[in-house]
Amino acid sequence: MLRFPKDFLTGIEQRALLFVGVLGLLGLLVGKAGIPALSGTDQAQPQMLVAAVQEDQQVQIDIRSASKDELMLLPGIGEKRAQDILDFRTQHQFTSVRDLLEIKGIGEKILAKMLPLLLPIGPGDQALASGSAQVSAPVEPLALPIQQDPSAAPKKETVAKSALTNVVNLNTAGLEELCTLPGIGEVKARAIIAYRAQNGPFASIDDIVQVKGIGAKTLEKIRHRLSL
Repeated sequence: MLRFPKDFLTGIEQRALLFVGVLGLLGLLVGKAGIPALSGTDQAQPQMLVAAVQEDQQVQIDIRSASKDELMLLPGIGEKRAQDILDFRTQHQFTSVRDLLEIKGIGEKILAKMLPLLLPIGPGDQALASGSAQVSAPVEPLALPIQQDPSAAPKKETVAKSALTNVVNLNTAGLEELCTLPGIGEVKARAIIAYRAQNGPFASIDDIVQVKGIGAKTLEKIRHRLSL
């Protein structure tokens, strides 16, 4: 004979059974309605991160901690040079971006291309980056007028650097003035400015040989044109 729960359960037991059944039904409804909304939020998060990366216009690489793949993003740096940087970093501590010049295959021209993407880490690095951004074209040779018939229109001719006699102050000269010196081009002129920014004013004209790329022979050619 069929017996109903009320025939063998107390009133408290019947209410407990009803409560469990209601909880099970609510759980089923929440599972159907709530989970899609949560998964939609989780999917939107990566898309927001991708959009933030795409909007980033300026990336600066810290050579003290960058990975090999990050270093290969720099102009002129392939897999081998990136590994050379990592090998150098295991034995030496980078104190300036110019320390990259100690690595074989990295010269002034390659460093100049990398500067906009390098994070300044030394006292003179910011000035070095600013100096490279100021010049976008090679410095033209100075043109001096030639004395001619007063009735004729004045003409100009290009004068060789060796024929110039202007005296250049090592501690105050700008890029264009430094480039008037024989043997000093745009790259070496920027190196002189960067040296001043990092080490302070030159104490002696002979100290110019401390600038990478300028040796004793170059100094003797321009010594009579230098002052402090």
